[in-house]
Amino acid sequence: MIQETLKQQSKLGILTAMYEKFQSAGDTGNADKMKQLIMKVNKEEFIIAFCGHFSAGKSSMINFLLGDQVLPSSPIPTSANTVKVQKGEDYAKVFYHHQPPVLFPAPYDFKEVKKFAKDGDSVSAITISSNDFSLPDSCAIMDTPGIDSTDDAHRVSTESALHLADVVFYVMDYNHVQSEVNFLFTKELLEAEKPTYLIINMIDKHDENELGFQDFKLSVSEAFANWNVYPDGIFYTSVRDLNNSENEIEVVKQFIYEMAGKGLNDGKDAIMQSANALVERHLNWLKEQYEEEHADDFEVLSELPHEERMHLTNQVDSLLKEKNH
Repeated sequence: MIQETLKQQSKLGILTAMYEKFQSAGDTGNADKMKQLIMKVNKEEFIIAFCGHFSAGKSSMINFLLGDQVLPSSPIPTSANTVKVQKGEDYAKVFYHHQPPVLFPAPYDFKEVKKFAKDGDSVSAITISSNDFSLPDSCAIMDTPGIDSTDDAHRVSTESALHLADVVFYVMDYNHVQSEVNFLFTKELLEAEKPTYLIINMIDKHDENELGFQDFKLSVSEAFANWNVYPDGIFYTSVRDLNNSENEIEVVKQFIYEMAGKGLNDGKDAIMQSANALVERHLNWLKEQYEEEHADDFEVLSELPHEERMHLTNQVDSLLKEKNH
């Protein structure tokens, strides 16, 4: 127990140093994300993120798993921002892009809070907390903005709260499994070393007369393998047809609750992996700042003859070697 406490304190020290470095450099975006990681360590929170297409039934699935109609679900795009659902004191908190957050202590109008989930222009994130949610303690489920293109996928992976996720479930519509955005987004998650599970939802659309279900499952695995994408697992689900013999919705529910109860225990440190990814983004930010600040100098250099540019480059290299020595 003492060893774990010391380990956590050491981790907090490292993360705090990174946060201060980002903040002093003016990189407030990545500094805020690092601050969120620090808070996650303090709370010892286990976060399960759900990603997916607008029409994949992601919000409906989370509602089913929670046993409550927490998230808005409709045929149109709904969750335009990140919605975090957690067990605990009853309240809702709305975070804005350009103004302080607003707390709604219980009792509050739940329908009004749901409307905020559709407002991606002014609202950045929402937290809904309730003692009634059937979640293990210190576990939270996060619904990320819907994606409908490779641009959306990249935006969600870089701008949403995925850096806080310990594990990601990527939900896709039965009819749109083999789309490029699914392959690319899953590949991006795995490259970020996030444990990633696929959920092929709405299997009630399957027609056994057209293709055997086992053949369909094989085709899904082969399609992702062809892109050199190997998720940690694939589940086949339907919220509408609970009596379908192929429906693994209850398996998913049990799997999530067991995972949240004991953690991943895979030897990986999700917090430090996310911190390393933020350091990479910070370095890219510094590079962009440098290039922007010295744009005029680069323009002057580009107009010099090739020989002069090479001479200057060699001089800089020589000075850098002397400095490093």
